[in-house]
Formats: sequence, structure tokens, C-alpha cells
Amino acid sequence: MNKVLTISIAAYNVADYIRETLDSLVASKFIDDLEIFVVDDGGQDDTLAIAQDYQKRYPNSVIPVHKENGGYGTTVNYSLEHATGRYFKLLDGDDWVKTESLDQLVEQLKKIETDLVVTPFLKGPSMAEMELQDYSSQLPIAKEQQLSELMNPPILGMWAMCYKTSVLRESGLKLPEKLFYTDQIFCTIPIPFVKTIQYFDFPIYCYRLGRDGQSVSKESRIKNAQMTLDICQELTSYIAKYKEHENYPYLLKRVSSYYLSALKTILLSPISADTISRFKAYDQLIKQLSPEMYQVIVSEGKFGKIVRMARQTNYLGLWLLSIIYKNGIKNWA
Repeated sequence: MNKVLTISIAAYNVADYIRETLDSLVASKFIDDLEIFVVDDGGQDDTLAIAQDYQKRYPNSVIPVHKENGGYGTTVNYSLEHATGRYFKLLDGDDWVKTESLDQLVEQLKKIETDLVVTPFLKGPSMAEMELQDYSSQLPIAKEQQLSELMNPPILGMWAMCYKTSVLRESGLKLPEKLFYTDQIFCTIPIPFVKTIQYFDFPIYCYRLGRDGQSVSKESRIKNAQMTLDICQELTSYIAKYKEHENYPYLLKRVSSYYLSALKTILLSPISADTISRFKAYDQLIKQLSPEMYQVIVSEGKFGKIVRMARQTNYLGLWLLSIIYKNGIKNWA
């Protein structure tokens, strides 16, 4: 039986969390409409065994998969290749969903054909400390729109996004192996193939922050900074092919935002001659790939002003940051 919604769970060594994740899904009154891939990406703990136990209880919905470690992107690739759901959503194995909101989503997905469905999400270290990220000021509620016609579309993370599976396949999406932060690719590559977008105002995804070893920790971002830079470079080259596309303004907006994040990532390290040299070299690389994006980011808030100052001083002005930030700039959520 074809499913309404495929949920791809990246589950690498998350035995301490995966029960909470799966409990939030199998409690859905629409469990028979869900296809849940629990992709154990070469982990060494009990994640797979736990998922197999859930499969015994929900054999028509929970699908445990064990594969050699290939990184986050390969878990998405596997699920997308095997998905039978009309819609496709990502979920990390240490996060969970609000079950009642998931039920509302499935009810809506049964009735619509929208290419990209957006919902609010919650983020924080625990349920008691969650903050709501919603888009009601930028998107009309329960009204299908042409993405190209939106005046101020939000920059969406994967936590808020639910694509039609056929759109992902049409885009040819295939995430690279052995890279962190490939969710940025997932959020960008399909956009030229998205015609319609619709927002429902109930938070589904609960994004756990503050766990040791997360890829968004300051230590991990510094260690894997080159991955961020490489992905931003790849996306910059990708959107250049769509300059005449009706969704190009949105592509430019979201990749420009990631460009800022890439520059911030460089400055997470203590300010030094090497840090400044790396910042300058990357900024000039993006200038060559997309002069338009190079210009756009200087108008993007406080950090845009820092970039402007850096360029005006041949990047020597970045030394001033060392007065305020002895050990590099602060991390962000």
C-alpha cells in the first residue's frame, strides 16, 4: 500500500534517544499512512535493535535499515530511493515530533497536491525550554501560493519542510557522502522544481539543541568548517544555472544566507593572520562565482556590516573582532 508520508530518520548511535523519536511517530492515529525508515548509518550501539523491536510491533510502518557508514546524506538517499509516500520529511534520530500536529499534517497531505508544505517547529534543549519558530508573518495560513509570487519568503530549514516526493525525484537530488550539513543541499536543490508552497500553523518538529557531539556545536563547526565552505561553494555554482528561473530570487536569498553562515564559521576560530587570510580567500572566491551574491550580503544585518568593513579595509579590520571575541565569535543555534 502506498503511504501518505515517508519519514527518513538518520539514526547514527542514537540509542539513548530513538525510543522517544519512534514513540512520537507510532502514537499517530495515522500510523498506517506513515512509512518510517530508521537508517542506522553504521552505528555501534543498540539503535538498530531498538528499531527492529518497533518493526515487530508496527511491521507495516517501521523499516529498520543497517548500512555501512556513509554520512547523513546517504541516509536520505536510501530513504528517497525506496520511498512510497507521496510526501517526504526528514527527522534526526535524537529529535521527535508532536504527535497531534503530525496527525494534522497527514490529514492535510491527504487532501492537497502542494509541492512544498511548511510548518513551524520547536527548538531547545528540552520540551520545557523549547522556542517556537513560526512563519505566520511571512506565509498565509492554509493557502496554497506560487513560490515565485511570495514577497518575502522565509529561509527554511529542513525542520520546517515537507516536500512532495515526486519533486525531490524530479530534481535529481542525491546528497554527497561523508559530509555534515548536507541538509542545506536538501533545502536548496529542489527549489527550482517547486511551484507551489503552503503553510500550516501547527508545530511538528521538535529540534533538540545542546547534545554533546552535535554537528552544530562550536567545536564541530570549527573542525568541519571546510565542509560548510565546500557546500556553500557548490550551492553558489548550482543557483548560477537558474538565473532566469522564476524561483531565482528565493534561491539567491537562501544561499546568500548560507554564505553569511560560511563566513561566520571561519570567524568561530580565534582571529589570526591565517583566519583573516582564509576569510579573504573565500570571500573573493564567492565574488568570482556570484558577484550578485557577493554584493547582497553586505545589507544583511549586523554581520553584513562586518563583511562590508572587512572589504573596505582589505580585511585587516577583522583584527578588531579579537578585542571583543578573544576565542572567535560566538556560536549560533
